[in-house]
Amino acid sequence: MQSHDSYLALTEASAQALRALPCDVVVTGANGWLGRATLDMLRQALGAEFGQRVVALGSRDDPPVRALESWVPPAGRGLLLWHYAFLTKDRAEGMPLADYERRNRALRERVLGWVRGGSVWGMVLPSSGAVYDYLHATGRDAAVREYGRLKVEDEQAFGAACAQAGARLVIARVFNLSGPYINKIEHYALASMIRQVLAGEPVAVRAARPVLRSYYYVGDCLELCARMLLRSVPGQCEAFDVAGEEVVELGELGRCVAAVLQSPHAQVLRPALLADAEEDCYVGDRTRISLLENKLGLHPLGLAAQIRETARYLQTMLAPLPALG
Repeated sequence: MQSHDSYLALTEASAQALRALPCDVVVTGANGWLGRATLDMLRQALGAEFGQRVVALGSRDDPPVRALESWVPPAGRGLLLWHYAFLTKDRAEGMPLADYERRNRALRERVLGWVRGGSVWGMVLPSSGAVYDYLHATGRDAAVREYGRLKVEDEQAFGAACAQAGARLVIARVFNLSGPYINKIEHYALASMIRQVLAGEPVAVRAARPVLRSYYYVGDCLELCARMLLRSVPGQCEAFDVAGEEVVELGELGRCVAAVLQSPHAQVLRPALLADAEEDCYVGDRTRISLLENKLGLHPLGLAAQIRETARYLQTMLAPLPALG
């Protein structure tokens, strides 16, 4: 059961399987959205064992988070690794691409050393829908393609290393997530819209072309990854797009946010759509994840529930905005 200061929890079946696993748990990128969400779920699952079994790693020593670059896996203890340490595409836009590439490859090599050394029992590796921007040479900007290229390299490198070492690997290609611990609020359309509606402001959509998105709740994503990892066999790799079932255009998303948050008269402001504008569709392929959901009996939250849960988290971050009933 979730404690009063927790937002997320694994199912009891997954929590029991995790507690029974003779492994320590390592979370890299612990200060980011996925890192913080994962630590919350692990804290609920492991209870009093959390402090002894979980290691949180970041870019620098800031207790309880330790510096990734200086941490060494303990001998004789298997690791269940949630590897989120990666400079995201917004960082690619703020530095020379050569520096961005060098820093991400250094992170990769550091963690690959743990896999090659036999320390890793199993690993969750979030990738990105941007891999398709690189693989399909789409017209999105250079920073996104570079981000996608490095994510492809990560998938290939960790796939080969885990297969060689007999480690289990789950690769989740993330498109658009929702839910607690979302950060960079103005960077994400859903979070920005929720903030605007909670503040009584109009919802601003800047795009003058159709923009299509689908959303997946972060708790459901992590539950799915945990179940896949705990049920996999040595050397197995499972990769899938994290794609929600409901595809929504941003204008409609703004209206949906207003309706769910009981502000149906909130304005959605956007420029007129250009007649010949190509749509921006970033939604993923549900084929594989749908099969996994059915196989594992997972019923992910629909869009309205995702909006509600994301808003419950954001309203605590944005006090004194009104709390939801």
